[in-house]
Parts: sequence; C-alpha cells; structure tokens
Amino acid sequence: DIKNVKSILFNSQEAAYLVGLIAGKMTETNNVGFIGGMDIPVIDTFKYGYMAGVKKANSNVQIQDQFANSFTDQAKGKAIANQMYGQGADIIFIAGGDVGTGAIEAAKEKNKYAIGVDRDQSDLAPENVLTSAIKRVDAGVFETVKSYVNGTFEGGTTTTYGLEENAVGVPDTTKNLVSKEILDLVEETITKLKNKEITVPKNKEEYNAMVK
Repeated sequence: DIKNVKSILFNSQEAAYLVGLIAGKMTETNNVGFIGGMDIPVIDTFKYGYMAGVKKANSNVQIQDQFANSFTDQAKGKAIANQMYGQGADIIFIAGGDVGTGAIEAAKEKNKYAIGVDRDQSDLAPENVLTSAIKRVDAGVFETVKSYVNGTFEGGTTTTYGLEENAVGVPDTTKNLVSKEILDLVEETITKLKNKEITVPKNKEEYNAMVK
C-alpha cells in the first residue's frame, strides 16, 4: 500500500440492483438487456446487481447480455443495442462509457428504453432514458479531501461508498417516466439495502448462489 494514496470504491451493484428492479417492473416484453464495456470485475458489479434486481422484480424476464470490449465505441454500442431491441428487449442498461451514448441513440431511434450509468443521463434522451445507476464520485472525493483537512486522512487504505453514504442511487428525474408505485418499491428497497436486509451479488458466483 502506498502511504499517500487512498482508494475509493463504490457499491455500484446497489444502484444497479435498483435500476434492475425498475426494468423488471416496466418491461412489457419480459425481455431486457445489459451491455457492458469490458468483461472486468468493476463492470460485473453492474451486470450482476442489475440481473439480480430484474429477477427480483420479475422472475420470468429473459436477460440478454453482451460486452462491447470498449468504453469509447459508440457505433458498437448502437449496433449491440439495435440487435437486442430486435430480439425483443424493450429496456437496456448500459455500463460502458461512450458505448452507452451509442446505445441510448438506438433507444431514441427505436422508441425503446435505455438506462444510463454513473451520472443522470436523461439529458441525452429525456423520453427514452428511464433512469440511471448513479455513482457519486464527488461524494467520495469530498469526504477524502475533508479527512485530509481534518487531519484524519489515512493513506494506503480503501473506502467503499454505497447507499448508506448516499454515494450511489437513482436520480430524481426517474419520476418523469417511472410510476409512483415503482418508485415506492425503490424507496422501500433502499431502506432494506441500508439495513442489510438485502445483499446484492457483485459477481457471477454470488449471483448464481442467489438465483438457486
């Protein structure tokens, strides 16, 4: 551990679980998609958290998933999304940087739904971005700087921020396209997650154990 470096991680699986719940409740085709940038552990937290949320909301939903092997290729994101929409998906969650920008464009053209990531991406397509799985990097940075100022900064350590710290979640704009009934379920779930009544899987092993 390097003494002057602190690592900040996020329980992204918690935000992904919430958007998965929304997708599972809102799909009309019982078919949703997930597009990841790269097949790496940090993207797995989004993928398996989302899949767990979808299955919790509706166990009959089929989930298509694919990796773009890129975080920048918008055309690839759009192509994968078009393929998934063509195969019956009506909602796709994308965790892959600019790959998501392309996929959201596909949602707009096909008049389907997409779910954004990291920030509120509804500005890209207000009618088509249902919600976003938010990761508030600013919260982590603020707390870290505050600890430095207060003299409590500990280098060589890792801090993970989640729902409890209000560092992950869904944006207020979710209410524009999602019913109050579903939003109430999301709020209820947030409370359960904070109380540790629900544990969200963040990798394949944990997800498979849960689905059993």
